[in-house]
Amino acid sequence: MKGSHMGVVFDETNDENSGVTATLCHWIANLSKDDIPAPVLERAKHLILDGIGCGLVGARVPWSEKAVEAVLDYEPEGQCSVIGYEEKFGPLAAALLNGAFIQATELDDYHSVAPLHSASVVVPALMAAAQVKNKKVRGHAQNGDTKQATVPGIEFLIAAVVGFETGPRSGLAMHGADLLVRGWHSGPVFGCPASAAASSKLLGLSADDTESAIGIACTQAGGLMAAQYEGMIKRVQHAFAARNGLFGSLLSRNGYVGIKKVFERSYGGFLAMFSQGNEKKPPYDVREVASGLGDVWHTSRIRVKLHACVGGCHGQIEAIEKLQIAHPERFASDALHHIVSIKVGLSGPIYAHDGWEPHERPLSSTGAQMNAAFIGAVQLVSCQVLIAEFSDAALDRDDIWELTHKTKCHHDSQFDKPNHGCGAHVTVEFDDGVTLEETVQMPKGFDPPITDDEIRTKYRKLAASVISQERLEKIEGLVLGMDKLEDLSELFAELAKPTKPVLG
Repeated sequence: MKGSHMGVVFDETNDENSGVTATLCHWIANLSKDDIPAPVLERAKHLILDGIGCGLVGARVPWSEKAVEAVLDYEPEGQCSVIGYEEKFGPLAAALLNGAFIQATELDDYHSVAPLHSASVVVPALMAAAQVKNKKVRGHAQNGDTKQATVPGIEFLIAAVVGFETGPRSGLAMHGADLLVRGWHSGPVFGCPASAAASSKLLGLSADDTESAIGIACTQAGGLMAAQYEGMIKRVQHAFAARNGLFGSLLSRNGYVGIKKVFERSYGGFLAMFSQGNEKKPPYDVREVASGLGDVWHTSRIRVKLHACVGGCHGQIEAIEKLQIAHPERFASDALHHIVSIKVGLSGPIYAHDGWEPHERPLSSTGAQMNAAFIGAVQLVSCQVLIAEFSDAALDRDDIWELTHKTKCHHDSQFDKPNHGCGAHVTVEFDDGVTLEETVQMPKGFDPPITDDEIRTKYRKLAASVISQERLEKIEGLVLGMDKLEDLSELFAELAKPTKPVLG
């Protein structure tokens, strides 16, 4: 039914009385283990493990150490642990740091249609919430025991599924990757309701209080994609969402009332404001927020990265890799100087996000991991795109920059189709007139997705670089067996032990 108010035409896509926020919150509050298919729960455990592996590696990179140093300068001691450090922090600071660690090296998961890094938003909020759930004011335990238990692992796992389901739906309601085209950092925007939903579930909030928590989180949402060019702040922006959602839940837990109908409101609502200027028809569709709840599981659609860079360039990397395998003599290290030009076709959102021409040398590590031309050059020279390729020494290599400057990116509409946004078409021209081309419609992990076994292999490789084999195995066992644990204190204690720097 259509209607209008103050010049806004209402229909089923933006109905203020649709009740979708309340529907989502009732689903969150009432979700139980029996409602979730066993494969989804298993996948959620592996996504948590993947995030923890990224956090173990990311805890001691230089920009993470800077963040810890800064927070320690002003933050009083708290009751929440963080990955790789013995110090304890208040819940908001702990969520911020753990989120920054998981996102620190661009190895964490991503959703290809509604772009966000789910583990960096959901896991840090839940780690902090788990460690304060049974605390009273100022960190005193309810029963006076300073070793008060945290939460059962199954509660943590169900809450993680809630977050993994809420974030993508929030993004799909405003056309997913469109925010990237317009310069917003989409993950910190979609991540705020995801973090609030997960935290509210773990804290046992009612549906009404969960709606308040999501409203409080959404009014804090934001993130500028200009953060990708230089500096360190891009590493923390998903962590802002982790903190914001947790903050909303903690406020709501004590009766603080937030925005209601935050998804539906046409004036000042979450979807209405972040969709402004997108020129889409309709600009947003509020129905997506609750679409398929209980039937469609986005937890199973979250992609796991195999390359240490922005997910939108994984198709480009794999197209170059195919060329290297098919034509080894052309792409041998001593033959790369014969390359005259490299053309890279990308989807609209990824071209806007990563197709920019670098004008500064060296790029920051953040900028290098967000730039398609540089990423492609790294694959050509190093035959891999891993963390070491973005160390300070590697960022100013002549051979990489020579190829970077020969690369031009452009928009290729064939990749604007659903689930093809991370694909790429690469054309390489040589000085003898030979031209070679390769297309990857969807990088590895789309169809079929990365297997749980492959996620475990990735975790082991990451963790082995910074912790002992014994500790690696213990953490893996605790995470993958968390649904049988009555208390997660042992897991948090293992994670808090110091880690080694991964970049030297």
